[in-house]
Amino acid sequence: MGLVLSIDFLCVTLLLIVALTKGFERALPMVAFLLMLFPYESQIRMPGFFDLTTQRIIIMELVVLYFALGRTAKNVGTPEKLPLRYLIVLLIAWKLLSSANSVVPDVSIKATLSQVFDFAVPYYIFAKAISKSETVEKILLAFFSAVFVLSIFGAFEAYTGWSIMAQFPVAPHRFAGMADALSDRGIRVQATFATPIMFGTALALAIPIGLYLLSVAKTAGRKLFLWAAILLMFLDIYKTSSRGPWLAIILSVAVMFVFGRGPVRRSLAVIVLLSVTVLVVDPGVRDTIGNIYGATLDPDTPQGESYQWRYMLYGVAQRELSKDLGRSLWGYGPESFYFLGLTAQFRVEGGEHTVKVESCDSEVVQLLMDTGCIGFLIMVALLAKSASCSFRNSRKMTSPASTLFLVLFVNILVFSFMMTNVVIFWGQQSYMFWILIALTMTYPALVLAGPQGKAHASLAPQPASALAF
Repeated sequence: MGLVLSIDFLCVTLLLIVALTKGFERALPMVAFLLMLFPYESQIRMPGFFDLTTQRIIIMELVVLYFALGRTAKNVGTPEKLPLRYLIVLLIAWKLLSSANSVVPDVSIKATLSQVFDFAVPYYIFAKAISKSETVEKILLAFFSAVFVLSIFGAFEAYTGWSIMAQFPVAPHRFAGMADALSDRGIRVQATFATPIMFGTALALAIPIGLYLLSVAKTAGRKLFLWAAILLMFLDIYKTSSRGPWLAIILSVAVMFVFGRGPVRRSLAVIVLLSVTVLVVDPGVRDTIGNIYGATLDPDTPQGESYQWRYMLYGVAQRELSKDLGRSLWGYGPESFYFLGLTAQFRVEGGEHTVKVESCDSEVVQLLMDTGCIGFLIMVALLAKSASCSFRNSRKMTSPASTLFLVLFVNILVFSFMMTNVVIFWGQQSYMFWILIALTMTYPALVLAGPQGKAHASLAPQPASALAF
């Protein structure tokens, strides 16, 4: 507990000093950096209430500082109306409706309020408080730097077996105590994340950001740091032994190579060349990847069972939601999945058995079960709107803004893909994702309001009614 209290005090003090001495907007990159660093275990337990994690303490201070300092300045680049406001309000309202009809109303209402505070509040503040395009780049650098720090811990974990998580008190959550279940592939690094796959997701989000920062870096020292950090992150994503993040980084590299320009393509070519070289020179890496791929296709292995389990979950969701029209529309309530006592026919140890469904390795399935088809479609609309905004601007704007928008598009794509691999709307990577959504929706106005606005004159600002959705 002493470590957690020290961390909380340090975070509160740092943010207060930066906000008071440099201004509220200059404190936002610090917020982004700190939100990524600490695990869910860094918390003050409050039985019967909300767990007071370090991230929530940071957000509480952020809210106070925003109303005290962040609303005083009126800047050209700051949107008057919140982008995506209607979809976000609709999503929250639908979650509350699902909670009212939940099989566990108290759990669902608590989960909904937690998500509003954890993700909607930071989205609102970042979307409303950023007034300069330079702040966006500093926030991206802060995220990248935080993941780099965690990658150092991850590399140390991979080669020594020592984990920074051992220093934090044990805190109950759905992935707690899963070390044995995750040991089928040896040491799988997770740094301060709940599971290796969540750490891998953060790495898959950070690497494209690093490629953008590399494309705009001016000094040799900055380029050297970025290359070293990117290569370390590739090592860590390999050491997570998580198939989802591996596929996600391949997807992001492919999309950025097809739609990227100049410096980004050259950096990607170097990375591909290095990857191929490692596969040719080091048979151990090649054999490890081949063995995991082969085991994934074998339903009698732990990896194969894990892979088949995700497909089985869709069948369970379809079966349960089809039992009642109301449940198919609004679901069973947020966080209700683990209270339903579900069973399914599943192949275990070479035969079909009736097994309890005690884990949900898919955010897509959990959204469907928790909020029904309507809630799921609202989330799809929100992601599609954000992805459309980022991709369209990546094609219309000139560099470096076009590259930044391409990276934001890739990150939305990666996160959406990872929703099919794990329950992902909690933890550090979710804070990162919702802030990136805020940057996606506000950055066009920031570019046009800045000194380079004339270079993007062909891209007229979107009307407020369009951004609202």
